[in-house]
Amino acid sequence: MSQSRVWGAVLSGVRGTVIGVEVDIAQGLPSIGIIGLAHTAVGEARWRIRSAFGAVGIPWPMCRITISLTPADLPKRGAGLDLAIAVGLLRAADHVPPGDGELFIGELGLDGSIRHLPGTIAAAVAARAAGIETVVVPVSAAAEAAAIPDVTVLAVRDLDHVRELLRGDAPGAQWSHEHEPMAPPVPDLKDVRGHRVGRFGLEVAAAGGHHMSLLGPPGVGKTLLAERLPGVLPDLDVDEAIEATTIASLAGLLTQGSSLIRRPPFQAPHHSASPTALLGTIRSGQVLPGAVTLAHGGVLFLDEAPEFARPSLEGLRQPLESGSLAIARAGAVAAVPARIQLVLAANPCPCGLGVDRGEHCTCTPTAKRRYRARLSGPLLDRIDVRLNLTAPARGDRAGECSAVVAERVLLARQRASQRFADQSWSVNAHIPTGALHSDYVPEPAGCDLLEEQRTMSARGIDRVARMAWTLGDLRGADRPSRDDVSTALVLRGGADDHMA
Repeated sequence: MSQSRVWGAVLSGVRGTVIGVEVDIAQGLPSIGIIGLAHTAVGEARWRIRSAFGAVGIPWPMCRITISLTPADLPKRGAGLDLAIAVGLLRAADHVPPGDGELFIGELGLDGSIRHLPGTIAAAVAARAAGIETVVVPVSAAAEAAAIPDVTVLAVRDLDHVRELLRGDAPGAQWSHEHEPMAPPVPDLKDVRGHRVGRFGLEVAAAGGHHMSLLGPPGVGKTLLAERLPGVLPDLDVDEAIEATTIASLAGLLTQGSSLIRRPPFQAPHHSASPTALLGTIRSGQVLPGAVTLAHGGVLFLDEAPEFARPSLEGLRQPLESGSLAIARAGAVAAVPARIQLVLAANPCPCGLGVDRGEHCTCTPTAKRRYRARLSGPLLDRIDVRLNLTAPARGDRAGECSAVVAERVLLARQRASQRFADQSWSVNAHIPTGALHSDYVPEPAGCDLLEEQRTMSARGIDRVARMAWTLGDLRGADRPSRDDVSTALVLRGGADDHMA
């Protein structure tokens, strides 16, 4: 009798994929079939849609109905295609005029209501990439989808509202974000008393995107410093903010009315967290992001790092190098973003009192060796800034606030960004090894100092060179000097005696 085509979207990993929904209504015995690798939840849409039609008084076509989901070789999961399939039926049955310029996202209730699903923002991003300018979503997801620029978002209440909207009888509420919501307060560096070296190391780590470790006895201020790293990092750019917001949406962490996440996220999982909780997993074909992915674009803080399970810690090695994480489970593989700044905090020994001469330490030499061995050499080799912290003196005062340090960090990052204007990276910590040895080398005296490091691994020397560039950016130099390399070596070797 008639056919129609509309657009929907499904999640593939942590990204959205536009799906074509083709509906054919033909003469024959009343039936409805969905083809195109539809998962169980997608196949059950026919029952939800039929009940929704009846609830809002829309006649159900008593014919043979075929629904094809394209591309046919891509598995489709979840209930997010409900609304798109329903609109395809409305158009094929001539209940509403034809059209092909919108993408529909939402799950239908049996009463015709339209429900919000995690990952709406990923679908909006996919629509924009496919050149679809209008996205129709439930009211509860409108603010989330409207966070994506260059996309018109129409919010609908139920299926009857959708029918009136497509007929032109009722407008859909258009959503946009003219003002960014106020960011929640973050811990300020002005709360840190003393720790001059720790504050400097934190500034270097922030300016260059370097990983960091903090070693010291309990209560010395390791957590205090680590929690203040996000406060001196620059805001995420639009693309980074969209990625971070998409991940938060997929994890169900966005509240109604949320906009783009512009501040770097901060994740601090407990040391009892399983490898799945830290690294993520795939369940029923759906990616469940772990703390590493939730911290994408921001900071992952592992307090009491040696207490984490060995598989969890070793699983960090891949994202620390590549900025992404491959999750493989039976029958499913997904690559998720995981560009993080890692901050490790640890005590010098199990009792935490093994500092200086260790007069009060109760740990045996064997216990100390086992404790230190929990952080493997390959993992520690990927840590740039390594600091030993000691308790501040009673007379020490608080230093600069986060806003002042953040200004210097931003200037250093802008210098690096201008230097890497034509490259695929923007911070010193991400300079590829080949480019580091050819285009971005320190001054000759600094190179000579690096050549003298006979006991350091090749990876370690490269990381020192990257830190030297960050130190040069902080003082406004065009190229790292020998002093910058020397300072980077000091920052790199601060924890070697205890944790390496």
